[in-house]
Amino acid sequence: MARFQVAPIFGNEMVLQRGKNICVFGTGEDGTIIRAELCGFTTSCVITNGRWSVVFPPMGACRYMNMVVTDTETGEFVHFSNVAIGEVWLAGGQSNMELELEKCEGGEEALANDSTKDVRYYKFPKVTLADPDHAEQLEKTAWTTFANRDAARHWSAVAYFCAKEMSEHLGVTVGIIECTRGGTSASCWLDRDYSRGGAQVYFNEYDAYLEGKTVEEAIAEYREYEKYQSAWDSKVEEFLKTNPGASQAEIEAACGESKFPGPHAPCNPRSPGVLFDSVVKFICPYTLGGVLWYQGESDEVHPHAYYTLMTQIIRNWREAWHDDTMPFVLGQLQMYAGNDPDGEAWCLIREAQMRIYDTIKNTGIAVLTDCGERDNLHPADKRPVGHRFAMQALDIVYGGCDGAFAPALKSAIWRGDTVELQFSNARGGFKVNGEPTGFEICGEDGVYHPAYADVSGERIFVTAEDILNPCGVRYLWRNYAKVTVFSAFDLPLAPFRITK
Repeated sequence: MARFQVAPIFGNEMVLQRGKNICVFGTGEDGTIIRAELCGFTTSCVITNGRWSVVFPPMGACRYMNMVVTDTETGEFVHFSNVAIGEVWLAGGQSNMELELEKCEGGEEALANDSTKDVRYYKFPKVTLADPDHAEQLEKTAWTTFANRDAARHWSAVAYFCAKEMSEHLGVTVGIIECTRGGTSASCWLDRDYSRGGAQVYFNEYDAYLEGKTVEEAIAEYREYEKYQSAWDSKVEEFLKTNPGASQAEIEAACGESKFPGPHAPCNPRSPGVLFDSVVKFICPYTLGGVLWYQGESDEVHPHAYYTLMTQIIRNWREAWHDDTMPFVLGQLQMYAGNDPDGEAWCLIREAQMRIYDTIKNTGIAVLTDCGERDNLHPADKRPVGHRFAMQALDIVYGGCDGAFAPALKSAIWRGDTVELQFSNARGGFKVNGEPTGFEICGEDGVYHPAYADVSGERIFVTAEDILNPCGVRYLWRNYAKVTVFSAFDLPLAPFRITK
C-alpha cells in the first residue's frame, strides 16, 4: 500500500493556476519524503501529522504537461498527464449556479455545436462527511473536458458560459471547480469558527434543534425525511404532467406538504457549516484565480444577516486559501415574484451584495435583475449571466473589459421637490425601454410613492406629485419589478435606496 496519497482533486486533465504559487497537497504516513515535479521544477517535503503540501513557483500558461509525485524512499509515484496551467475559478452557490447546461436555454445547441477546447471541469460530488461513501465518491470524481459531452451536459451552465468566454478572451485553458448545492444558505459554506454577529443566527438555530439529540438520532431523522421527500417529489412529478404550471399551494394541496429542506443534521447539506467541512476543506488550498458566487435566494429568511454572513465567508475562504486578495465575483439576485412580489427580502439581499462590492477589496458584482422570470426561481437563459460573470472576472483581475460594470447610484443632490441622481459606470448615458419605471420617493412620513423619472444623459431627475420635500429615493425596491433602465452597454441600472 502506498505511503502517500495525492488529494482527489488532482488528476489527469486538471488545470493549475498560472501566475501564482501552485500548492499541491495530500495525506500519508509521517516521515515519508515526497518529491513533486512539474514543468522542470522540483520541490519536496516531509509528511507531518498525516498531511503534506509542496509549492511550485508561479508559471505561465501552458498545456499538455505532466506532474509526478514520488515517495523518494520506495520510488512509488503518481503520474498526472495532460495537465494545463491557465485560470482556475471556483463556481459556488445554490441552484441557479448548479443548473446544468443541458437544462438551460441554448444548452443543447451549445452541446451540439460548440467546439470548446480550452475549458475543463471538476464537479464536486453531492455528498457530506456524514455520508458513508464520501471518500469513495471523491475518488471517483475526475476532471473532464468539453469533448466529453456526457459529462459536459451536467456542468453548471453559468460556469460554462463564463469559462468559455474567459478562455477565448485570454487565450488560456480555464478550469472550473464546481461546488454547488441547491437550496443552500451561505451559512452552509461557512466555517463555524467564522460565524459572527448576524451570521451566528444560523448556527444558533442549528444548535437549538440538536439540543438533547445524539448525532445518530439527528441523522436518523434526516434519513426519514429523505424517504418522505423522495416520495413527495415523485408525486409532484406525476401531478405536474397533467397540471403544468400549478402553483406551490395547488401542488401541496394535491401531494401533501413539502418538508424541504428537512431537519438539521450533520448529513443535511443545508445545515450551517456542513458544506464547508464536507466540500471546501477538500478543495482548499488548491490554488485559485478567484471565486464566482451565485447564491442568496435561500437567505431570504434572514436577509438582514446577509452582509455579515458573506463578508465572513470571504474572510474565511481567503484565510483558508492563504490569499488575502482572492477575487470574489457576486451575482446580484435576479427579479423573482415568488409568493411575495412586493416584498423586500430579496431587495435587502441585493443591497447587501452591492454593499459587499462597495466595501471589500477585490470583489465584483454581476447585476442580474433583468435575468429573472416572474414565476420561475430558476430562469432558463444562463448565457447573459455567464457573460456578466466573465466580464467582471476579466475586468477586476485582468483589466480592460470595457463596460463590465452596471451603473450604480453614486450620489443624490436634493433640490427642492426634485432629486438629482448621479451614477458610476454611466458613461454614454442610459437606454430606457419604454417609460423609466420603478422609481419611488418618500417625504418626511417615510411613505414611498411612485415617482416620475427624467433621464438626462448620465443623470436621472426624480419627482413625485404632492411631495415637496423629498427625504428618500429608491429604485426597484420589490422582490419582483419590471427593469427598464440600462447602461449604454446594455447592463441594468442596479437597485438602490438612499435617504436625505
